[in-house]
Amino acid sequence: MNERPRLLDLFCGAGGAAVGYHRAGFEVVGVDIKPQPHYPFEFHQADAMTYPLEGFDVIHASPPCQAFTKYKNAGNRRDLPERYPDLVAATRERLVENGLPFVIENVVGAPLFTVFVLCGSAFGLDIQRHRLFETNVLLLAPGCDHTVWPANRFPGGRSRERGGARVKVRNTVEVGRWNIPLHTQEKAMGIDWMTLEELSEAIPPAYTEYIGKQLLRHLAATYGQPLKEHRLLAQIATSQIGDFEEGA
Repeated sequence: MNERPRLLDLFCGAGGAAVGYHRAGFEVVGVDIKPQPHYPFEFHQADAMTYPLEGFDVIHASPPCQAFTKYKNAGNRRDLPERYPDLVAATRERLVENGLPFVIENVVGAPLFTVFVLCGSAFGLDIQRHRLFETNVLLLAPGCDHTVWPANRFPGGRSRERGGARVKVRNTVEVGRWNIPLHTQEKAMGIDWMTLEELSEAIPPAYTEYIGKQLLRHLAATYGQPLKEHRLLAQIATSQIGDFEEGA
């Protein structure tokens, strides 16, 4: 390929996924409804549900996860499903209609289809950080191996039965915790440019670097021609479909 393929990073946050795709070989453009001053690549503050999809080769989307996270049942967080809408189905519908290769990422419990799971244990990271991925491309996923971590190395924090916030009951780093130093969490995630809040919503770049390398092989095997030509053909095809529907 003569150029980096372009990847659109919807609901991008501070760029954990983006850095992985960039390392894999993509030019990445991020979109988020909120300002993201630490996003490391081209960024547009906009609605991910209406941002134009033209001019890209792959789309990654991480719609809000708060409605599905296990923390939604905590006493002071039970309003999360009301505060954060479920955009998974609407995101999927938009990406399927668009027709480009896509990846949707979310937490365990989210209503994703044809999912595979990535775990920090597969990448030598000091976190579990299980995340689900839905895609319209055949991708392979390594399995988990939680035996790689020694027991009782980090404090838990949410369960009195497990000893409380300062007792070491976890085998891995729990990201977003006040009682684990930020630099320890950064090292575990492979991220060193985010605040604690941003880090708590991110995924490790190792996940999307792994996915991105497979996507690059898919693009090379599927299209063959230079990517600029592929994008032009895709735009022409989309235009023709629209003309057909108007004339029907």
